Amino acid sequence: MTRSGKRWAGALLLFGGLVPAAAAAQGRMASAPDFSAVTSDAAAHRLVREGRLVAIRPFPGGPDDIGYLSPAAEAARRHVIGMLGRLLEQDLIDSLEVLPEYRGESIVPVRLRFRADHSRGGGAPFEGVVEIW
Repeated sequence: MTRSGKRWAGALLLFGGLVPAAAAAQGRMASAPDFSAVTSDAAAHRLVREGRLVAIRPFPGGPDDIGYLSPAAEAARRHVIGMLGRLLEQDLIDSLEVLPEYRGESIVPVRLRFRADHSRGGGAPFEGVVEIW
């Protein structure tokens, strides 16, 4: 996966983790992991084998890009996909934009910012953040 200018946006429910900002702030631990030295896929794969990172495909069935999340971020992803599914079923959202933020040369995002809304407008857009490290 290339990181320069990378924007993950597309079909709803086929992407990385999401946590509302307040929940992310409450769940942040004092000893957060530091993935600043993970600057290659080889380094990331080593941490995946150790269980410190989880490899994901942001868009299953889409491009073969691989992203990396901490296990906690992956758990949040699974939880929120259910919530987004309910919003989608209620026709409250129909689009999602995911913007990863990086630090230094690391290929593991520090956080992912999400924005979901409906093309017809109306209600306030859903905005959330998942903190990874």
